[in-house]
Amino acid sequence: MEPSFSQKVKSALAEAEIKKKCCRHTADDCAALGDEDGAAAALGEVYRRCRCEGCRGVLLRALFLRWGTVSDPAKSYQLDLAFRNGDTARAAHEILAECGFSFGEAKRRGRPVLTLRSAEAIGDFLAFIGATGEAFDFMNVKIEREFRGNVNRQVNFDTANIAKQLAAAEKIAHAAGKLRAAGRYDSLPAEVRAAVEAREANPQLTLEDLGKLSDPPVSKSGMRHRLERLLEAAREYESGGEAPT
Repeated sequence: MEPSFSQKVKSALAEAEIKKKCCRHTADDCAALGDEDGAAAALGEVYRRCRCEGCRGVLLRALFLRWGTVSDPAKSYQLDLAFRNGDTARAAHEILAECGFSFGEAKRRGRPVLTLRSAEAIGDFLAFIGATGEAFDFMNVKIEREFRGNVNRQVNFDTANIAKQLAAAEKIAHAAGKLRAAGRYDSLPAEVRAAVEAREANPQLTLEDLGKLSDPPVSKSGMRHRLERLLEAAREYESGGEAPT
């Protein structure tokens, strides 16, 4: 079975080389943290001995390797650090905040969990702890996912607009058909008949585009007004009155 994204991140971190001497000392300190119940005070000591940004990255890497998981970005954006001990969770939360990462706090099955739910924050965190390639992968998937979402939203929007335009065109054609059958269509003003015929010939076009086809061109509101006059004439006819001119 293919490893999860979280497993890939942890494998990459476990194999990452730690070059600086002070960072290797931090890694040794992290390896000696021992049982979680006694890790709270030890975490603070390790953090105070960090001498550079790389040391802090190694410490946060150890936190993730021991307590962390990260979701597949194709499905969701979530990075968790799940603890058994509240003191350890609080100590880790303070260290993460000192390093510039604002983790949320939650309870899951009665246990404390620190969580990130922002794709950008997760990408920054992965890069900070040394999973640079996986951070790029995470952000690339996020960008692709959002692009597909935007395309789908635009397609849905356009489809809905086209459906509305076709329904409006069908309404105009129905009203014009009634007036033609009653011999009342030719009594409509020439500009109204021109607007109706433009709509019948181009049911997919917007009112603005229909107006541009007129000679001379007509504004969107002008085109709407002319077509409304047709509908009004049809309503007058249906109610037993005369078609207005």
